[in-house]
Amino acid sequence: MTKSDSILRLNVIDSGIVVLIMLCLIGYFTARCGHAGVNNIIEGNHKVAIEVYFSGVKTEDTNIFKIGEKAAITIRNQPVEPPMTIIAAKSNPKEASFLSLDGKKAIALPDPANNIAHDFYVTLTDDADQTKDGYVIRGNKIKIGNQIELEGFKYRIQGVVVDIKAISKP
Repeated sequence: MTKSDSILRLNVIDSGIVVLIMLCLIGYFTARCGHAGVNNIIEGNHKVAIEVYFSGVKTEDTNIFKIGEKAAITIRNQPVEPPMTIIAAKSNPKEASFLSLDGKKAIALPDPANNIAHDFYVTLTDDADQTKDGYVIRGNKIKIGNQIELEGFKYRIQGVVVDIKAISKP
């Protein structure tokens, strides 16, 4: 190996390091100027109520959600820590639609084929940052339609966000 070969190898490695440093600097200044999506401007911090709907939960115990209890949530397979607080919960038996006896209108009655299935509306609360896109809780953007997994002592079920609203500033 000659002296010119070792200089050429170092120059290729050094050139790669310089290019990498330049790309890092360009990325940093792009985010700093607000041209990258990672730098959302926080417009405020609010305490929010997140209402989650769970459909067809098969359980005998309709009081599995206790007000004031902590429940861990998972959004897009990412656990959100610390757990959120349940502030409201209500359940309805799963209903099926039938025609009335006169055949002119539909009526909803508890589903006779699935008498242990229930629909739950659970409201959780937590602090969230407000951006121009919506609410962000610990790095997770929360919007209507998000799939959420809720986990407590007796349950681990999946539902969907049906409402999110600010209830006060912390």
